[in-house]
Amino acid sequence: MKESEFIEQNKQKWVDFENNLSKKDASPEKTSKLFVQITDDLSYARTFYKNRSVKNYLNGVAKLLFNDINKSKKNRFAAFSHFWKTDLPLTMYISRRPMLISLIVFVACFALGVVTSIYDPEFARTILSSGYIDMTNENIANGDAMAVYKSDGEMETFLPIFLNNIRIDFMTFFSGIFMSIGTLLIMVFNGVMVGVFQFFFIQKGLFWESFLGIWTHGALEISAIVLSGGAGLVLGKGLLFPGTYSRFQAFRVSGMNGLKIIMGVAPVTLLAAFIEGFLTRHTEIPDALRFIFILMSFAFIFIYFVWYPRKVAKQYENPEEVTDLKPVYKPKIVFNPTEILGSGTIITETLRLFFKSFGFLGVLVVICSFVFTVVLSTDTLNLFILSDSYSFALPQFFNYVDFPALAILSALCFVVVLVGGTLSIKKSLLQDKSMGSLFKSPAFLNTAYSAFLSIPIFVGLITIDNPWFFFLALLLFPLLSLMTTISAQQNVSFFKAINLVGGLLNKRWGLFLLISLFFFGLSFVLFLASSGALNVLFIQNALVWMLTDDGEVAQKITIGISIFQLIFSFLTYISLTLTANSILFYTLKESYTAESLITRINEIKANK
Repeated sequence: MKESEFIEQNKQKWVDFENNLSKKDASPEKTSKLFVQITDDLSYARTFYKNRSVKNYLNGVAKLLFNDINKSKKNRFAAFSHFWKTDLPLTMYISRRPMLISLIVFVACFALGVVTSIYDPEFARTILSSGYIDMTNENIANGDAMAVYKSDGEMETFLPIFLNNIRIDFMTFFSGIFMSIGTLLIMVFNGVMVGVFQFFFIQKGLFWESFLGIWTHGALEISAIVLSGGAGLVLGKGLLFPGTYSRFQAFRVSGMNGLKIIMGVAPVTLLAAFIEGFLTRHTEIPDALRFIFILMSFAFIFIYFVWYPRKVAKQYENPEEVTDLKPVYKPKIVFNPTEILGSGTIITETLRLFFKSFGFLGVLVVICSFVFTVVLSTDTLNLFILSDSYSFALPQFFNYVDFPALAILSALCFVVVLVGGTLSIKKSLLQDKSMGSLFKSPAFLNTAYSAFLSIPIFVGLITIDNPWFFFLALLLFPLLSLMTTISAQQNVSFFKAINLVGGLLNKRWGLFLLISLFFFGLSFVLFLASSGALNVLFIQNALVWMLTDDGEVAQKITIGISIFQLIFSFLTYISLTLTANSILFYTLKESYTAESLITRINEIKANK
């Protein structure tokens, strides 16, 4: 290409470069992109126009861009300012639909709480507790309905409220990881609770006094909860709707966006807690001033989180590109069965493959968990004999001595997930389209045979009812899963897999144990997080009273929720373990047999 043609072709682009340099509010992201493009042109000019002026011109522009980027990086205040002026508003703009859903759910459940309170005056005691109702009635009788905000000192009120509210905000956000369901449940409960709380004072003829007392800080506090709910829905969106990207990529991007929002909400929660601790207690302030303050609080939320994001977004043709919300395209990752991987890479690949196969594995785990829960909680065959005081906690999940039928039911669920998950992971791992249906897979019979032999060993050790045997069962489970994996990957019998596992794990036991412990710990943390969200935020109680007012049915629902938590968590652990073992198998195989290395050496010899 002639120099004149090169200049003519890129002239307009270079003009845009210069214009961007002259802008004081040019975003660092756009500047970085321009720097990449200008250096590409500079490289071309250095190759074909070594002694021409165009090379000097491009070199000068590149220097200016480089200095501008470095200056932006060194200026920490500029990055801080950019987050609040541009980054967060743009993230709010592209998250406007989840935010709208969060608001609609909260308002609808607020109305539900009011309507339910109208038809059931005792409903407030169910939601707010009898102790709180009695205390408030006593305050009303003493002539100070808002005395609850004055019971402690300013600082003693501010700090606990802030810590509690920020915990709820983050819990609402992180609950989105459960496919947004956890976030929606929290929003349902909070909406109903606020509706019941407000209507309780309306019934007492204290609407105006309660409105001013509650919403002085509530305008910011409730808004923060709604925004946190939107952030949780953004987080779950990556798992539910990955679009054209892998589920892991989409989840990583949605997590980044949700985290930006929740970090933006944190100062609002802090300010709300400060107002509740230091200002709400002063009910002697003129009503007009308090009402104006409430309007100003709502106006601030609307302007900064709704109106301003739209204004900022209008400055860009595509706001998502400006904030780098779309993950950079990466070539499709193809698993290399001949590569020897380290522990960190195996863990990363396990999570990637788990998310990739989440559609099938997730459905399989949910179906098995649901069937297990219904059969056990309803106990239609009277196999489990659940008494009125019975609570299905972690020890009861493995109580195979008192409930032999539980061992059979558990074993069947474990086998289904182990067989279906192992074969689906193999198909996904090797991109083997020839496998066809999992049930028609050549390795199906050997895999099923291995699972039907390994799971009874695991269940049988637990049935012995000895803590040491229980510990041994948990320790052996990853090994039994690996044997099933070998049967599936190699299409060999269970006994052949036993012979192979000793050689494969020779001098690699440390790697195997490290990976097994990691995913056991991860699964246990997920279980604690889910149970903590249900118990701490009273989601479990909210589900019960939304579904029934019958005491017997409520007990079965409560037991069912606990059962579902446990079986879902353990089946997720099985899924993670078999995924990790499938990847680990090829590393162990190559380390033990060196088949690929020998093949390459033979090819080199043949070429000579």
